[in-house]
Amino acid sequence: MKKIFTLIFIIIYGFAISQTHRFIYELAIQKNGEINKTNMVLDIDKNFVKFYDYEFLQVDSLRKKNGEDIQTNSEVDQLILRGTNSPDNKSFHTHTYDYFVVSSKDKIDWKLQKETKKVDNYTLQKASTNFGGRKWIAWFNSEIPFQEGPYKFTGLSGLIFEIYDSENIFHYSLIKSLNLPETFDTNSFLETHYGKKPISVSLKQYQKIKLDYYTNIVEVLQSFAKKGGTIDSEQSLSTPEEISRKRKSLQDNIKKYYLPIEKDNAIPYP
Repeated sequence: MKKIFTLIFIIIYGFAISQTHRFIYELAIQKNGEINKTNMVLDIDKNFVKFYDYEFLQVDSLRKKNGEDIQTNSEVDQLILRGTNSPDNKSFHTHTYDYFVVSSKDKIDWKLQKETKKVDNYTLQKASTNFGGRKWIAWFNSEIPFQEGPYKFTGLSGLIFEIYDSENIFHYSLIKSLNLPETFDTNSFLETHYGKKPISVSLKQYQKIKLDYYTNIVEVLQSFAKKGGTIDSEQSLSTPEEISRKRKSLQDNIKKYYLPIEKDNAIPYP
């Protein structure tokens, strides 16, 4: 976290002159006994807050520099767009060939704690909340004039530097910040998926889409193969028994790697 603090003055000074304020968070996720880390981007401008994987920036740079037609998807399924200082979020999701957006109102009820901690010359105050079926601890600094944080976490009196759930499954840590002279355009990979416009669905509709895929996964993959795609060819799928075994294997794999940040909105896989 030390890397960011020499830039705090620049952040405050640049508040009036910069078009996009960018904060990079390291997201550590504990899953299946392993800790996976990825960097996430929080962009704040006059009208919007955007949260997405850092890898999108790397791919976007290559596309602009070399004209390469390359794409990427979110590793953690946390693509968020909202109005500045607003609890109204849009969550974007890629699924097979489609791109979906789910709207939600996520007002967070924070409880401020007296506890503080010092990091370099900055005092962070503790706050807690229950959100998405998890208990969360946040550390924020009211000297940084943004009531924002990673994912859907917003509404504190300053920027969130660190936030994690009580089981420490999801842990966000601020590691870098910078100001951009112009509003950064994310339309190619957030508001659309490389030109593919999102389909607006409700949470229940999206859950049904994912459940239907789970139930019919073998048939979906077989259809994909007929269109020129490839599937695991080491296992024959010529009998009902073989199809059943393959289906169970694929479904078990889906459940093994599914780790929703919002447990109360999780896809109810059987």
